[in-house]
Amino acid sequence: MKKEVDREELPHTAAFQDEFTRSLLDSPEEVEDGYYLFKSKTGGYSMLWPKNAVTDGPPFYQKTKDSFEKIIFYDRKEEENYRYSFSTTYSTYGESIIDSSLGILSDSVGYDGEYEKIETEKTRIYYAKSQDSFEGSTTHFFFGYITSKETQKGLEYVFSAECIDSSSSNCNIDFNKEEKKALHYMKTVKFYKDE
Repeated sequence: MKKEVDREELPHTAAFQDEFTRSLLDSPEEVEDGYYLFKSKTGGYSMLWPKNAVTDGPPFYQKTKDSFEKIIFYDRKEEENYRYSFSTTYSTYGESIIDSSLGILSDSVGYDGEYEKIETEKTRIYYAKSQDSFEGSTTHFFFGYITSKETQKGLEYVFSAECIDSSSSNCNIDFNKEEKKALHYMKTVKFYKDE
């Protein structure tokens, strides 16, 4: 966000009440209901940022010049019994090393399978999903590598959804709803051309 304002004047959302997260966001105006615009400091891309998601700064935020940026952010609500985690990694390799990029992504989420190719007007998304169960809790992973059709830019995107307490009666994560949300996040990533 460009200018500092009084915290009381800011939206009462987790994203804008957190100082570091606020510094990453373009404006306190929602671009879609429930979402702000994250415009990368690399100048290479933008994406939706959920209004209740926060990041904690380094090491959860890393940037190297204009060619690399990694962000780990999360949206957690104890009373509603859910935790959403996001991990994005931007690079300027795009489609040129797609096999290596997909191999790294697969290793990071423990996936051994094929990727579905989804075309949008300006991007290509290599998409997959998986589930991981541990001690009675199931985490749903939706992940992809998004490349620009106009530049050599790419973004690894991992979204996971899980109940904080899976034994609770209000563990209501709907796999299909979460997948639809994840695909929307990935399809709305926008890459910028170098000037």
